[in-house]
Amino acid sequence: MFSRGIRTPLAKEEGEKPFWISYADLMTAMMMLFLIVMTFSLVIITNPGPELEHLKKIQQICDEIKTAAKDVQGVTVDCINNRIDFGVQAQFSNNDSKLPDNAKQKLREFVPILLTVARKDLGKLLKRVVVEGYASPTGSYLLNLQLSMRRAETVLCSLFEAPKSNEILLSIQDKQMVRDLFLVGGYSFNNGQGKSAAEMRRVEFKLDFLGFDEQPPATNSSDMDNYGQCQ
Repeated sequence: MFSRGIRTPLAKEEGEKPFWISYADLMTAMMMLFLIVMTFSLVIITNPGPELEHLKKIQQICDEIKTAAKDVQGVTVDCINNRIDFGVQAQFSNNDSKLPDNAKQKLREFVPILLTVARKDLGKLLKRVVVEGYASPTGSYLLNLQLSMRRAETVLCSLFEAPKSNEILLSIQDKQMVRDLFLVGGYSFNNGQGKSAAEMRRVEFKLDFLGFDEQPPATNSSDMDNYGQCQ
């Protein structure tokens, strides 16, 4: 009377197999992707591109300057920001653009060291040295802009002054390099965060390097040795 129906087994395993196969394939693909990324990274590390080599050369130049200047008291070479700080030796009195004689001597001691490195093959990547003058917030913006420019000019002028008896005179080649390589700039009080008013009244050197594939600027081919005097 009662018919016993034949129960068809659920295709549980058949339904789950495609999922597990897809999961395994996904893990394999991720492993392959990981291996490709690792291989590519190793190629970059072991075979750096020309741009990276260019940056390494710039770092090497700055490191050479830093090593060569380690015995010049008070001079700090920052190879992260490519800046040279002279500390209290290059600080000015309020509303003044004159440097004491000992500060001028220290600058004339350091600059030939910088030029020696710049003459090397790698040194040709040094595009310019910007003498940056700064001022404290006291006074108006334009007044401080003019004052900071005069401070930068004072530093450059001191390099061409007659040296003291215990100093070595800058050679004609040194003076020509200073003329072609150095620029001056005034930045008022815009870059004095974290500094006291006395520390803001200063000058720094900023090292500018050629960019990758950038050609060096044309230099003055004249052998003029009459540089005049600053007023």
